Amino acid sequence: MKYPILLFDLDNTILDTKANAEKALHKMSPLIDFPFDPEQIKYWHVLNDQLWEEFEQKKLTRSDLLVKRFKLYFEHFNREVDGEKFNHTYLNLFKMQDVLMPHAQSALEQLSHNHRIFAVSNGTKDKQYNQLTQSHLMQYFEKLYLSEDIGYQKPDPTFFKYVVNDLNWSKSQMLVIGDSLTADISGANKADLDSVWFNPKKVNNDTGYLPTFEISDLNQLVTLVDGQN
Repeated sequence: MKYPILLFDLDNTILDTKANAEKALHKMSPLIDFPFDPEQIKYWHVLNDQLWEEFEQKKLTRSDLLVKRFKLYFEHFNREVDGEKFNHTYLNLFKMQDVLMPHAQSALEQLSHNHRIFAVSNGTKDKQYNQLTQSHLMQYFEKLYLSEDIGYQKPDPTFFKYVVNDLNWSKSQMLVIGDSLTADISGANKADLDSVWFNPKKVNNDTGYLPTFEISDLNQLVTLVDGQN
């Protein structure tokens, strides 16, 4: 078997993070008297994605990201808020949502028979553990490698070096699976690891980061890795 070790990103690869965020924001709406209409939701995703990219690039710390994002978000709508307080309310709602990407559960179940499965994520520790537990997916993961614990975030090759050293397997036997070209595929490239770009919307890759494989459905991953035997 070529890839006995599978290293999964979580957000927007296994967990439908955008759907979970929207559910949390809508539940937050009556608590803060803000509608979160479709345009306002759209801006949330734009700003939040931008801040997480800045975190990946080490332009922003995790704590700064979490404290600043609601302050910056509401400044856009000419409203001043306590960003830390709003973020705390949001995270408590967010971690309780458990929408999954299509076929995530079935793919993990099938892959777990012949592969060892681990998570590699920049996501917040409390959220990742809660959402995987609530969605009954924790059983498939031997260990969660989280940047919050390791002290380095994807795409820093030090993050992946830590994972490789901890697992003590050859790099050639590991496969990184993730939706982010800038975090997952870039990080795998820098660490000399094979990778799968999960691209459900079939967007064009206009970066210099090159995945070993590309899929648009998690079911395709089962066929792909079993075909590498």
